[in-house]
Amino acid sequence: MDTTLFYSFLILLMLVACGLIYLSCKQQGLLAEPIAVAPWRYLAYLLLISALAGWHVVLTPAAAFFWWLLLLGLMLAALPLLSLLKQEPLK
Repeated sequence: MDTTLFYSFLILLMLVACGLIYLSCKQQGLLAEPIAVAPWRYLAYLLLISALAGWHVVLTPAAAFFWWLLLLGLMLAALPLLSLLKQEPLK
């Protein structure tokens, strides 16, 4: 598999996982009510661990962990800002 495609897949996997974590949080501002914690947050944790394993396939262990942690922090910090794009005021 092409490494660029694999990188894109891993980034998308992490984006979906971070989105699920954010949407299952009770302070999220995108949905009227948060999604259920039980299946979705555990699925997100599984996706994040899978992404970490995927980064270990294409990078050295130290670089894989650093890249995974960097993307995780960036995505978890940027996702709450999407609620500012909504036209209706926040609660």
